[in-house]
Amino acid sequence: MGEVAGCEVVSRDERQITFDCPSCEVFRRCALAKSVNGERIRKERPAIERSIKTLDAITARLMANLARVVRGSRVWEPFLGTGAIAYEVERVGGYVVGGDLDEGALRLAKRNIGGDVVLWDALHPPLRGRLDAAVGDPPYGRLSTSSIDVRPLLLSFVEVAYQYVKKGGYVVFASPVYVDLPFIKSCVMFLHGGLYRVIYIMRV
Repeated sequence: MGEVAGCEVVSRDERQITFDCPSCEVFRRCALAKSVNGERIRKERPAIERSIKTLDAITARLMANLARVVRGSRVWEPFLGTGAIAYEVERVGGYVVGGDLDEGALRLAKRNIGGDVVLWDALHPPLRGRLDAAVGDPPYGRLSTSSIDVRPLLLSFVEVAYQYVKKGGYVVFASPVYVDLPFIKSCVMFLHGGLYRVIYIMRV
């Protein structure tokens, strides 16, 4: 998160890292609050080509961090979109195998990331072997292009993820708060209007 905010590490020990930052905005966003002292928190824009559906950079990095992505990690991004999460995975040294059903978004993703980009159905990915993690922000809400309702889509995705993520690896994905799933919730964050996003985290 400090890297996203342009912070420098001042000191580090086992329990605490102290940063010198140009702004506290990124850490306020990481606290997943709607506002701080009555002031609405702005969403940062990623340094990538966007569509109106692109996940913001801070949330994308947060999800990559929750999946324990490190240098050399091989990561499956099942709902690639324009590549916001994949971009953050690559920033920490991971390699992305990603796909989507939206050809327009994939054209942007190919310009944004260096990993494998494939037109695919997330529930039937052309993968071989197992990867270190799966991280994704599936389609939901008014901008969704999926023909499947979000709850059955996510439950089916989790089953598929268990086939392709190594034992001990992590599966991290987003969901609208109104879809209650039987997995560990890492956090809830405000999106807009009455819509909140939940981030789920699972260990295979």
